[in-house]
Amino acid sequence: MFVLSFIAFISTQRLLFENHFDFSPDGMSFYINQFSKFNGLFAATITIILAYYGIERLKAAERANIDKVRLDRYSDWKTITDARIDVVKDENPLFRREFINIRYQLFEDLYPAFAIENKKQLRALFNKYFANLIPAFESNNKKQQGCGGIYQSAAYTYFGQNFLFVFLGSVIGVKYDNATEDLLEMYLASLPSDRIIDSLAYQSALERYIKYNN
Repeated sequence: MFVLSFIAFISTQRLLFENHFDFSPDGMSFYINQFSKFNGLFAATITIILAYYGIERLKAAERANIDKVRLDRYSDWKTITDARIDVVKDENPLFRREFINIRYQLFEDLYPAFAIENKKQLRALFNKYFANLIPAFESNNKKQQGCGGIYQSAAYTYFGQNFLFVFLGSVIGVKYDNATEDLLEMYLASLPSDRIIDSLAYQSALERYIKYNN
């Protein structure tokens, strides 16, 4: 349609040039008459152009609405995560800082369902955002530092439950049944294998920690 209109316009201009068009009343009348036979074609072209721009405006409005919904959801979700981070921030300032750094990317991965449907999805999120940071989260925990980094058992963590509290709390949609157990397993597997595990030494260190922090 556009090509045909362009060809019609060029052809008419060529005809006018060959007939030595001038700006007299007769010349203007001749000019208009030459285009009149293409009225339908030009009208259809203009209609298509207007329709195209109308559709583009509707698409732009729709995209703007989608973006607004996404930002509103992020604001609500951020409020939820902030409330949970506030619970643990004094015990582990590093975790607060790192979680805030990755929060929007995590939101993008969880949006719009905010659900974790299986262990594969959970592992992908954990490895992407947290696996390499777990040793730092543990070693920057105040209690871990106060107890000299000594562990009660191989299944013990200083910050694991707080980590689960914040991370799984950000998953406000459906979580599969064993998500908590699987995430704790991933957390434990990310701890240094050479950490000190000694129940008696831990008990002694814990008593000193409680004594000097109460």
